[in-house]
Amino acid sequence: MDDVLIIDDLTKSFGATPVLSGVTLTLKRGQILGLAGENGAGKSTLANLISGRLKADSGSIRLNGSCYVLPQEFSLIPTLTVCDNIFLGRERSRFGVLDTRAMCRRAKELFAELGCAIDPERMASTLSVAEKQMTEIAKSLLFDSNLLILDEPTTVLSRQETEKLFSLLRQLRDKGTAIIFVTHKLDEMLSLCDEVAVLRDGVLVSQNKTSGLTPYDVACKMVGRNLAQAFPEKTIVPEDAPVRFVVEHLSSADGLVKDVSFFIRRGEILGLAGLAGAGRTELAETICCLRKRKKKSGVIRIDGKVLTAQTPQKIFHSGISCLSEDRQGTALLTEQTVYENITLTSLLQKYSSWGIVSKKKQICSAQEYIKLFRIKCESPEVAVSGLSGGNQQKVALAKGLDTDPVVFLFDEPTRGVDVGARREIYDFIHELAAQGVSCLLISSDLQEIIGNCTRVLVMHNGTIRGEVSGNDISEENIILYAAGVK
Repeated sequence: MDDVLIIDDLTKSFGATPVLSGVTLTLKRGQILGLAGENGAGKSTLANLISGRLKADSGSIRLNGSCYVLPQEFSLIPTLTVCDNIFLGRERSRFGVLDTRAMCRRAKELFAELGCAIDPERMASTLSVAEKQMTEIAKSLLFDSNLLILDEPTTVLSRQETEKLFSLLRQLRDKGTAIIFVTHKLDEMLSLCDEVAVLRDGVLVSQNKTSGLTPYDVACKMVGRNLAQAFPEKTIVPEDAPVRFVVEHLSSADGLVKDVSFFIRRGEILGLAGLAGAGRTELAETICCLRKRKKKSGVIRIDGKVLTAQTPQKIFHSGISCLSEDRQGTALLTEQTVYENITLTSLLQKYSSWGIVSKKKQICSAQEYIKLFRIKCESPEVAVSGLSGGNQQKVALAKGLDTDPVVFLFDEPTRGVDVGARREIYDFIHELAAQGVSCLLISSDLQEIIGNCTRVLVMHNGTIRGEVSGNDISEENIILYAAGVK
């Protein structure tokens, strides 16, 4: 039988909210199907229905063989080693005893195939976001599945890591594995997939072969309208504009950030690029003391005043906000409600009087942010865990804005966000800059950096390797600095 997956008239609702309506599609052996759609279109719900994690209201799913789903959010257990996580539930034993040596050896082989070197004996809690993603991918490759579903696997991977992953996926396809590839990076989808299916508001609106399709074609199908250009007009800041944020000779206690110095002018969007492991996220975390990352030396100034705060809470209320790339780890409390997350950092300053928190004020403020960011949720009182990844990202943005920052650090702001919502986030960043906020845009997506910034810093091995600006901002120049060539 060539058909691995047959879906017929599939319907699913959560309460009174329809999520999927009459979805019908077929996937054959050795076929890679791209699944596109805006946040909340039903992509993750469809994956969970196929894998059996959810039950459909009506319709049928016929799966010929086994299925493995690599989720968008990480499912690693932080108190276990990388090796333990990869083999969890599929441990290897010899004479009734766990064969740790064999499992570590196989884990190293998987990482070698992916072109990265992660020690299998490291604790999962010590991994960066990119390393967590690679571990999840290695885990998925261990399963000999007839159908592999990957939900946003490349959001924090470098170009080289992505190309290595695609090479492995093509090898799996050639061996007969069927693959569903979910991503908002439409150029990647078209380069990898044989066909692209588009969901819009829970309805399958198209399924076409990729030959002849452009990213713009797919994006228009996703939103049901023609789209404006991908990026807003760049915010040009005069060279004599006042400097608002200064970092001088900053080093972190763990040695991952080394003697970093830079400045951001008032109203400027400064880009920060670099390959995975270069220290971009670690720099933001050192500035904000996130994940207990401590400063070893250096000075930070806001409007000329030295920042002395040493805890995230005090730093945020000194005028700095940070959107973390790790939604689950540091940005959001996913089991708490939307309004609780949005108002968490400003709880005592804005929403309490004499020690009593006003839930009414919290909900009222959250409703304004929901409208501003077009967050798709039934009410401010639903748990964040029930939202799509892109809508969770918008909640995290709202949380950062609620402290009224003068400096905003954006670490992978469009991770897992669809093409329409990406433009909304870019517009939001440019609006902040127009109001005088100094913005640092950290991204592994070079087009995102090039499209939004007039000045870009490039990190390599924990230091600022170089700076490009104006007409010199190009992928080639950034990569040369990022790879340590320049």
